[in-house]
Amino acid sequence: MKQLYPLLLLFATFVFSQTEGRLSGQAVDAKTGEPLPGVNILLVDTAIGQATDLSGRFELSGIPAGVYTLRASMVGYRSLQIRSIHIPAKPGARFTLALEPILIQEADVVVTAAKRRQSIQDSPNSVGVLTSRDLVQKNEIYLDKMLENASGVNFIGSQINIRGSSGYNYGAGTRVLMLIDGVPVLPGDSGDLKWDLVPATQVERVEIIKGAGSALYGSSALGGVVNIITKSATDRPLTHLRFSAGLYDKPSFPEWRWTDRLLHFDDMDVDHSRRIGKSQILLAAGRHQSTGYSQNGSYQRMNGSFKWFRPVSTHANLTLAANWEAGKRGTGLMWRSQRRALEVSPEAVGDHTHSDKLSVNAFHQWAARSTLAVKTRLSYFRNYWKNIFHDNITASTAQKFGLEIQGDYQRSAVHVLTFGTEETWDQVQSGLVGNHDQYGLSAYVQDERRLLRTLSLTLGGRYDYQHIDTGFRDEKFSPKAGLVWQAHSSISARFSSGKGFRAASMSERFSDSIYSGLRLAPNPELRSETAWSHEIGANIRLGTLMNLDIAGFSSDYWNLIEPVPDEAQNIQFINVTRARISGLETMAKFNPGIRGLTCDVSYTLMNPRDLSLNETLAYRPRRLLQTGLAYQFGPVELSVDYRYISRLDQVKLYPMDDRVAQKTVDLHIGFQWQAWHLSGHVYNLFNHNHTQMERTLMPIRHFVLTLRAAV
Repeated sequence: MKQLYPLLLLFATFVFSQTEGRLSGQAVDAKTGEPLPGVNILLVDTAIGQATDLSGRFELSGIPAGVYTLRASMVGYRSLQIRSIHIPAKPGARFTLALEPILIQEADVVVTAAKRRQSIQDSPNSVGVLTSRDLVQKNEIYLDKMLENASGVNFIGSQINIRGSSGYNYGAGTRVLMLIDGVPVLPGDSGDLKWDLVPATQVERVEIIKGAGSALYGSSALGGVVNIITKSATDRPLTHLRFSAGLYDKPSFPEWRWTDRLLHFDDMDVDHSRRIGKSQILLAAGRHQSTGYSQNGSYQRMNGSFKWFRPVSTHANLTLAANWEAGKRGTGLMWRSQRRALEVSPEAVGDHTHSDKLSVNAFHQWAARSTLAVKTRLSYFRNYWKNIFHDNITASTAQKFGLEIQGDYQRSAVHVLTFGTEETWDQVQSGLVGNHDQYGLSAYVQDERRLLRTLSLTLGGRYDYQHIDTGFRDEKFSPKAGLVWQAHSSISARFSSGKGFRAASMSERFSDSIYSGLRLAPNPELRSETAWSHEIGANIRLGTLMNLDIAGFSSDYWNLIEPVPDEAQNIQFINVTRARISGLETMAKFNPGIRGLTCDVSYTLMNPRDLSLNETLAYRPRRLLQTGLAYQFGPVELSVDYRYISRLDQVKLYPMDDRVAQKTVDLHIGFQWQAWHLSGHVYNLFNHNHTQMERTLMPIRHFVLTLRAAV
């Protein structure tokens, strides 16, 4: 890798001898004139592009002389194209891009499916997008709660399932990879998802790629990828404030009441962005606390974020970003009994966990020429936790160091090559798993080519090597292929097939402890899980009336790692399962004909089979239904969401317990007045009682009032 930069510098000596120019401007709402942050700006058929900052501004530099087409796109707005832009432009030339809001979304721009900016219509994989507008409307602080409304997604505890991929493995590892601005943030010890690392107030959008994604992203992208894209800094002073408070209702049954205290929670978040010299800086901080709705459910959390952006030349820029979260939370794995479902066993009262997480990333982006972009990323992630339980006290510190170099080469208007290499090193010191080091090295390439005017082909693959200090080694090659056929201007069809894998986490390999009364036993010879995912789908857009997406999918899994209890409830993680999950997913967003009214419906039907035991795969529902109805009239907005998850046919630990389907209704109302936004929310409106993981009752009805301001 060290030899790469001199070669690129020699190549740049010729490249930069040509005449170059820049484009700048601002994206605004065509109706209100308000600036639009997060708009994707792209010079068509080049590698040059960026997202607008918090004040809607953008600046593209290092553009070779020529004639270009500029495209601006954002979820919730009609895409805008400006043709025949001559570079170099006249001195001081600026563009004001007025985007028209629409109720039914056109083709957005995503960045994660191919590790580069591309239209969602060009992706051979199904991709879901949640925007900052969705986050405001649903008023969620933590992203796992927000993602429950995404198509094909459900949770078992903190484990996210994309089309049933994950199941539940008690917080040790994940089959869905989580990224923050494209950087993996899975800790080296537990390998699970830390949803509280970035509060929703700092999120611009979330992209959900469905199906195996290891051909570009490596381990843990077995069932999909979730990329959290954070807000960018702005060049003018701007402050956002958010205050929120809420109350938990009484439980459904008197015997479930475990305290006479008023159970409540409150949140406070603030961020400020401005330009200092040539730099743009964003600072954010938050405090979140709750009594919890159940015993041992309380928490106190603090978080902070920092983002610094600076152009270092006309051809390159540098971004530094950091996210920190620390706090204390009560811990209770299971209820005391079904009649005392909101209590823990008497000896576990007071069990709690301290945690401290820090993510620091540096990004260098270099436009070597209009057709070649080089991105370099350095990353560091530290995860510390300490369990103070009645039956054990255990602490762990995991540090992850990462380096990635990626190139995007636009060979022609119909041919794009993405390639790169990634290196990681994990260092773990833990009372749960011991002290271990883990090293990973990978290389990947993806070739996207338009074969015909309406047909595009994607081929790619990635090689991953892993070494653990115990001597364990593993190598994996993950290929992928995809086709996209633009049958009509409003109809596109897609096909994809790819391999995924997940290396066992250190918690799965080496855990030797007691967790809330459950004995965990080590298994250092665990092999990696592997999968093949296939999908065929179509997207149909009927102007501003309807957007319909339908996809059939099938995933085969080998060596799935599952927690297997013995008769004494001692648990060991074992490569035990050969499985197949197949199904159908449909998503529709339409305008029923009433101005300001939109409706979202998604339905997923799955057949999750454990082929080893010839039975239903544990912890996977067969049917998912998410619906949303939203109405906006002037400054007032109303919405209602309904979520249905069918009863789990199979669980592992307590199969004789009662289980029911999940049926949840959430109600939201908001009012906008100038820079102020006031909203009220009722979650679990009908106080439906259900569990996701065994013997843990999910949140009862609660009420929230939120005030937001931009000053």
